[in-house]
Amino acid sequence: MAPRRISIWWLLALFALPCCLGQDENMETPQQPDCNSCCRGDFGYRFQQPIAGPPGLPGPPGIPGNHGNNGNNGAAGHEGTKGEKGDKGDMGPRGERGNIGLRGEKGYPGIPPELQVAFMASMATHFSNINSGIIFSSVETNVGNFFDVMTGRFSAPVAGVYFFTFTMMKHEEVEDVYIYLMHNGNTIVSMYSYETKGKQDTSGNSAVLKLAKDDEVWLRMGTGALHGDHQRYCTFCGFMLFETK
Repeated sequence: MAPRRISIWWLLALFALPCCLGQDENMETPQQPDCNSCCRGDFGYRFQQPIAGPPGLPGPPGIPGNHGNNGNNGAAGHEGTKGEKGDKGDMGPRGERGNIGLRGEKGYPGIPPELQVAFMASMATHFSNINSGIIFSSVETNVGNFFDVMTGRFSAPVAGVYFFTFTMMKHEEVEDVYIYLMHNGNTIVSMYSYETKGKQDTSGNSAVLKLAKDDEVWLRMGTGALHGDHQRYCTFCGFMLFETK
């Protein structure tokens, strides 16, 4: 039975072989799917989430780019606090001499010597000659020498307006003192000082006089006595204010 079964299978195989060969000739070879349709088309869903590989080595540095344009100026800042004063610098070189300036206007004429008049006399010793001209022991100022120290009189060099002032201290041994400012024998102003004996008192007076040339001005003692010492409490002064025609 066994050899008979084998023979039957061989017969079936031989019978079916031409059919199989005919079908192979008529069948088309199946086409492989396009890579583009696998990766991007019908089969693209398999590669939507690619896995990143490890980072590569850094490349060489590139060539430096061109210098960019300068930016706009910023807003001005707040004023800072004042710094400490610095050291004085060295003196700079001397500059060139400037041009000669314009000539100035002509000035006023100076005061001639005959109009330069002023004096001051003082008393360093006591004086008690009643009804006589007061003589001063010292003359501190005598511009023009128009005050006579020997007579105690001032003589006007030119006609003009003059100012005179005097201050006197009463001697402690008398109660009162009278002093007169004289102009050519006429009394112009007076001074009176009163205080009990043993005490001193100071008083004075002033005058502005219009004098002619060679007019005289002096002080005359009326009553009492004057105190004189190195403190110079008794003085007589005068000077010219301006000339008159």
